[in-house]
Amino acid sequence: MLLLVVFVPFVFISCKSKEDKAAELIKTELSKTLYNFDSYQPIETIVKEAKNTAYNDSLCWAKAAVLAVGMEQYIEKTHEATQSVERAQIWGAPTYYSSSYSDRKFYKYMEEGRNMMIEANIAAMVCNGIADSLNAMIQSLDTTIVIGWEVIHSFRCKTRGGDPEIAHYRYVTDKKFKKVLLQEDTESKSDKHIREAMQMVIDGWNNIEIIDIYFCYRETIIDHIFVA
Repeated sequence: MLLLVVFVPFVFISCKSKEDKAAELIKTELSKTLYNFDSYQPIETIVKEAKNTAYNDSLCWAKAAVLAVGMEQYIEKTHEATQSVERAQIWGAPTYYSSSYSDRKFYKYMEEGRNMMIEANIAAMVCNGIADSLNAMIQSLDTTIVIGWEVIHSFRCKTRGGDPEIAHYRYVTDKKFKKVLLQEDTESKSDKHIREAMQMVIDGWNNIEIIDIYFCYRETIIDHIFVA
């Protein structure tokens, strides 16, 4: 009888499915990060082998996250530079007939545009360097190796505002379902940008062109870049 008491729990534990083990690990992870964990209701857990690809490698994912931030900075600063130059064009370039007030406005906005483009160029150079580094990391991966499990987990929960929603997360775990190696919110804007940045490098990164910062003082180039 004693053997039966010891043996039955052992069999029960060892017979847990991959899905059960994954769900248990993910529940523990979400209990640390989910805003309203009491509202958590699992819907579906799909488990499959995770190979050593760029999207499953935590270091590649982290590098792509930095690249995504850099790309956002480049786009933001370029947009701000465009707006500043457009404001300068509204005031018009100084002429013999223009007022000192409009001249000051013109130079003010042109200088702002120039400064923003300097920042955009810095972001571009950083992005190009990160992309080169990420590409080297991706090329070094042996994608035939199985590193663990890829888990797609859907669940219900409530937002900070108390509204119900259905979330879809992707996890990469170790082979024994003891540790989460990577987490992706498939509907998160920031995580989508990371995935897009990764794909751009995989497809062949085209270096962002560094623009001559003195274009702000050459009206023909301004027209070509921002108007044409």
